[in-house]
Amino acid sequence: METLKKRVQQIKKKRPGYGEILNFYLKVKKEQDKVKGSLTIDPLKIKKEWKELLAKEGFSLIQKEDFPVDAEISLKLFKSLCQIGKDANPHMAEQVKKIEETIESKKIDLGKLFKEELKEQRIEQVAEENGLDKKVFSFLIQSSAKPSIEAGMDQLRSEVDPETWLKGYCPLCGSSPSLSLLKEEVGKRYLLCSYCGFQWRMNRLFCPFCNNKDQESLQYFYGEGEQTHRIDICEKCHQYIKTIDQRILGELDPVLEDLATFHLDLLASQKGYKRHAPNPWAT
Repeated sequence: METLKKRVQQIKKKRPGYGEILNFYLKVKKEQDKVKGSLTIDPLKIKKEWKELLAKEGFSLIQKEDFPVDAEISLKLFKSLCQIGKDANPHMAEQVKKIEETIESKKIDLGKLFKEELKEQRIEQVAEENGLDKKVFSFLIQSSAKPSIEAGMDQLRSEVDPETWLKGYCPLCGSSPSLSLLKEEVGKRYLLCSYCGFQWRMNRLFCPFCNNKDQESLQYFYGEGEQTHRIDICEKCHQYIKTIDQRILGELDPVLEDLATFHLDLLASQKGYKRHAPNPWAT
């Protein structure tokens, strides 16, 4: 956490306009880290013959809805994040108040949602039925379940070889990547799962969203003086993924680096490109 705080201070000096969102991220991350030691997660066991079949057919080990979630801890974390949200910004504060009122009136059973129905479509449906902001409600739910999901990912990481998967979706849960990372001196490229946080190897010239390998239609751009953060664009599907060069930055928190470069997402959007896995922090 101290390394994270130092990095936040570095970014705030360079880009003071990001101060509010970075402070919010620090508070959320602190609460998430706090509950990790208390998690009780059911073991995820994959039979050898099933794993071999999935690998042969190119399927992920599980679906993202299959991750076990500690409902009790997630509910506790949800309440903590709501308190943080009240001091984030006026819109978040207003939405948190509406969410709390809806829960108090027993229109939403959060415990059931964490135990049985942690699906994006269901979360959005609950928000819509109760007149809540879908993005804010989904962010709070997913952020509360994240420690459990990451614990499940840690259980499964030894089941696959991240160096040989070479597909545009997560080998563990099948989700799309949210970021691209360049590592080691030779600049090996890895993709970061938008859901469970697993990292796997990918070819440098490859669009994970349409499988395009044509060098001429795979380009990138970055902001002035920001070569460590760039936008990789595909002219065939008109989608993009943000790339963080960890050869220069080191093993820093990629989610933080993504947060601190929203201006690049804005530039990409203005140029007509779409982000495949939307940033949940853009609430």
